[in-house]
Amino acid sequence: MPSLIELLTAIDELPADESGAFVVDDGAAPLGSVFVEGTRVCWAAATGRSRRLRDLLRRYAPRTLDDADLDRAFAECRVAQRPLGEHLVARGLVSEDSLRVALKQHTVESLIAQCDHPDGQATWVGHRHRGYSPRFAFPAAELLAAAGAELYAAESAGVETDGVAAQVTGGAFAIGDDGEPVLVHATGGEGARVRALIELGAWATAALDIGNGFSAAVIERAVASASGPVALGWRSSRRLINAAILDSPAALARAVSELTRRRAPTVLTTRLPMFGGAPLEPHSASTP
Repeated sequence: MPSLIELLTAIDELPADESGAFVVDDGAAPLGSVFVEGTRVCWAAATGRSRRLRDLLRRYAPRTLDDADLDRAFAECRVAQRPLGEHLVARGLVSEDSLRVALKQHTVESLIAQCDHPDGQATWVGHRHRGYSPRFAFPAAELLAAAGAELYAAESAGVETDGVAAQVTGGAFAIGDDGEPVLVHATGGEGARVRALIELGAWATAALDIGNGFSAAVIERAVASASGPVALGWRSSRRLINAAILDSPAALARAVSELTRRRAPTVLTTRLPMFGGAPLEPHSASTP
């Protein structure tokens, strides 16, 4: 079975006008499916988890929902052939924000359940139907980070969402039990691509492990000579590493100034082709 990273990378790298589903089975029985429109995951379902969405909707709804409310809404959706999320919001059963939280949690849990099966295999089935609202569909990188945050909740709780690189492409990575970086938070919106983030996190982790950060003199020279995008990595705590791509010397100088104030071990490189995928379109491998 493809790993969760492999499945989400495949989704992330579909053509922008593609729509369809990855159907997952073990060769004898279905395990679930993942519906995709334009590289965003619209819906995921795993066998044996049919009631989980009901539980999540009840948890996050602003008012009490019972089975009768949800049964009526589900039946109306089937008759009108309308996406569930839009219908629940239109009926006033949930708010847009609470629905998005519930759908995201359900999607992440369903993806993990499908990818956990040792004999599973995924087959892409394309179709032309498009009808899900982008409000209730998720970029692959956002889902990968949410899955990582489920596994490493303590490290995820330490992520600064409005800190040094909140508005640029990058991510926060927990150091997993095997020493590998695990994405637990992604920034950059639609510009954050799975393959690039994974490679960015691997570079930052390896570079920080080698020498626990560059010297102040090396960083000062790099900032002074920077003329284009720069990859920056820093350690927030023993098991949490951050990495980001800063697109201007001014943004780099501000970030380095703040990290110096914090005394955070820091590394950087201008050799961005090591990071595959959008938004920088790199394709080759290199070393820092």
